[in-house]
Amino acid sequence: MTTDPPWLAPPGQPDPPATQRSRRWLVAGLVGWIVVLLAVTYVSVRRDEPTVREQRSIEQAGPVVDRTLGDLVAAAGPDVVVELAERRLRTGCEITLFRSGAAIDAAITVRAPEAEAPEVLDRIASRLPAAYQAGVRHRSDGAADALRADAGQFVAVEGELVEPGVVRLTVQTGCRPTSGESEERTTSSPPPPTEEDPVRVLTALGATDLDPVDLIAVDCPGQGTARTARSAGRGTSTGPPGAMLPRPVGTVVVTDTPEVYAYRTGAVSVVVESGDGRIRVATTTGCPA
Repeated sequence: MTTDPPWLAPPGQPDPPATQRSRRWLVAGLVGWIVVLLAVTYVSVRRDEPTVREQRSIEQAGPVVDRTLGDLVAAAGPDVVVELAERRLRTGCEITLFRSGAAIDAAITVRAPEAEAPEVLDRIASRLPAAYQAGVRHRSDGAADALRADAGQFVAVEGELVEPGVVRLTVQTGCRPTSGESEERTTSSPPPPTEEDPVRVLTALGATDLDPVDLIAVDCPGQGTARTARSAGRGTSTGPPGAMLPRPVGTVVVTDTPEVYAYRTGAVSVVVESGDGRIRVATTTGCPA
């Protein structure tokens, strides 16, 4: 005759008392373990620094992007022409297969004489804060062609020579969750337009039907504000911009072609682009030296 083990009760009969006690202890232990895991997770989320990008929302990343742009403008220095591009918020990107989020992309265009442009990446890398751990990749001939840096909080900085004399720096957050709160901007109010206002430049070039001025501004490290003012109009001039605009004392011209005229006068960079019957002007006030 076969005897069933004590924990296997015949169908329709209650479990033996020992089995019931074991089961209660098992359930209690499992519940306790879940409580401990939840407590540890809560404390970690509240107190620990984020260890992956998805732990920091896009609203929290916004001020880091602005700070990084200011650092890059300052690192570009006074010897080049800089221009801030519009900061874009992209929505609908995928964090996981079942979770969507948003990302911020921002950029700065740096123009320098063609022969000096490869050195710009090295100079920017050397002037960025040490925490960025900026590095530059060089070609076989020794010229720099790509920059990589970490601005912190999982915000990436990349730079490359996109065409002769033109370096493009990008700041990217990657896809992040959204908190549902309005993103806070830390940039202070921009200063009033300088004498190199885009409207003044467009008027000097004879442009008509001018667009409203678009303004982008970020705080510089320490103090001051970097800002780019941009406008465009219908082009009516027949000569190259370089021949029509006055050159104040101290003006440094870095690009002078029929399509692009870029120069720097003091702390102000000016870029004039012509094409398709339109003239586009961007003026940028850089960070204090």
